[in-house]
Amino acid sequence: MIARAAPADSRAQRCVASHSFARGSALFLAGLLLTTIPVPATAQVGAVLSLFSDNRFRGYSLSDGRPVGILDLSYDHPSGLYGTLSGSVVASRHNGLRPLRLAVNAGYATRFRSGLTVDLGAVHSHYSEYSGVASGRSYTEFYAGLSGKVIGGRVSISPNYLGVTRATFHGAVNGHVELSPKWLLDGEVGLLVPIGSRGYSLSSRPQLDARAGIARRLGTFTLHAAVTGRTKGPDIYSGHEPGRTAFVVGISSAL
Repeated sequence: MIARAAPADSRAQRCVASHSFARGSALFLAGLLLTTIPVPATAQVGAVLSLFSDNRFRGYSLSDGRPVGILDLSYDHPSGLYGTLSGSVVASRHNGLRPLRLAVNAGYATRFRSGLTVDLGAVHSHYSEYSGVASGRSYTEFYAGLSGKVIGGRVSISPNYLGVTRATFHGAVNGHVELSPKWLLDGEVGLLVPIGSRGYSLSSRPQLDARAGIARRLGTFTLHAAVTGRTKGPDIYSGHEPGRTAFVVGISSAL
C-alpha cells in the first residue's frame, strides 16, 4: 500500500496544533518554576503525581485506551480562590511517551456554616494528536457545584465541547464514603446533553455516564480502582475507540 501525503490544510492544522501545545507546555514548565516562589503561610500549594492504566473522562478514553502519567499542581488562597495546572503524558501505541493533555483550572469555593460548599470556576484543556480525540482538540467549560459531607452535584456548560463546535450541558451527582481512615468509596452519575449546533451535524441524543471506584491509602501513596462506562452518544472520535466500559487502576502520591 502506498502512503498518501496529507492535504496541505491538514498539515497546516497539525502544525498549528503542535505550536499551540508547545506554547502550552512552556506555560506548564513556568508553572513548575512558580512553585519554588515563596507564598503566604496561610496559602496552600500542592503537587500530586499519578499513574493510571487509562484516562477516562465521562466514559470516554481520552488517552486512546493507553496508560498515562499525570502531574497536578494546585494553589489555594485563604479567600477561596484557587487554581490548578495539570499536565500529562501518554504511552502512545507507536511513538513511546508523548504529551497528552495540558489543562488550566481556576475558580472560587466557599463553605457555609451548614457544611455545604459552593464551587464556581472554569477549566480549559488542550489534547495533543496522541489522544483518543480526533486530531487533537481543546475545550473550555464553566461549572457550578454544591457539595456536602457525602454527596454533591455539579452542572457544567461548554461552548465547544472537545472542539466539536457544539455547545453542551453536563449535570452530575457524586458521592464518597470513608469506610475507614484507609479505605474510600466514591462514584458519580452524569448526563451529557448537546444544546446547540453551529454547522456540524452530530447525534443530539443525551449520553449517560457513570463511574464507581475504591481507593486504598498506603502511607504517602494511594491505590485506585474504578469501573467506568457510558451509553452510546455523540461520536467525538475518529477511528479507534477502546470501548464504552472499562476497568481502570492507578496509583498517586502527594509530592
